[in-house]
Amino acid sequence: MRIAVSALSAGLIVAACSPKAAPPAGANVVTVVATDYAFAAPDTLPAGLTTLRLANAGHEPHHIVLTKLAAGKTLADAQAVAMDTKIPDWMSFPGSPGATGPGDTTSTTQVLEAGQYILACYITSPDGKMHIEKGMVRPLMVTGSLPSTATAEPQSDVTVTMSDYAFAFSTPLTAGHHIIRVENAGPQLHEITFAKLNEGKSMQDFVAWGQGGMKGPPPVTEAGGLVGPTKGGHAFLTTNLAPGKYLVLCFVPDEKDGKPHLMHGMMQEITIS
Repeated sequence: MRIAVSALSAGLIVAACSPKAAPPAGANVVTVVATDYAFAAPDTLPAGLTTLRLANAGHEPHHIVLTKLAAGKTLADAQAVAMDTKIPDWMSFPGSPGATGPGDTTSTTQVLEAGQYILACYITSPDGKMHIEKGMVRPLMVTGSLPSTATAEPQSDVTVTMSDYAFAFSTPLTAGHHIIRVENAGPQLHEITFAKLNEGKSMQDFVAWGQGGMKGPPPVTEAGGLVGPTKGGHAFLTTNLAPGKYLVLCFVPDEKDGKPHLMHGMMQEITIS
């Protein structure tokens, strides 16, 4: 299903330079360590509100595409459709940390229901192969029932609504710490990726760099994001943004033509001050 950063983004993602942001209190906090090319993570987690903290100890960027499988489906089933652009109806996505540069961390908070999940990285290496093709995928079992008394969700200060093909912010983002509520109004799966424009660069420079075959250094620096959630769902991204100009991007391939959603217009330039 190629839910991940496409070949275009392979050259975009480099180490982020924003300060670390503490995850929200109240959720079960789980750290997943990414290396080239594996995840170190627990085999099981309890159901409930969960903060996934992706720590990238590798030399390449990584993300987590956390995928819930319907009953009876397995890791092998998921791997069999990894290259398809059409997402099977037996897959769903609660939300998970987006592209994270080497040495950096990204935290997202979402409700995990009991069931079989997989963690996968679909980012493309310089050799053209996706990390999942290099073995960067592993199963995860979530057990138990949701608590009878739900843990309070993080108190967000900004809401971003994703749709085909746009991002709508409830209020302009400012520099500093934010807990962003990310909602997917659909109809397709989406993600939100923040990429800080380098000094003197613009969206046009990014487009020209991509159209020119990604030659030379990219005009942006990756600054975190959130993959998912599935249509109708919501999750929370904890971030600490430095002042500057950013691109907000969705790299999820379109179900109809396989092109990243940014090529359908899901790309926006914002100024954070």
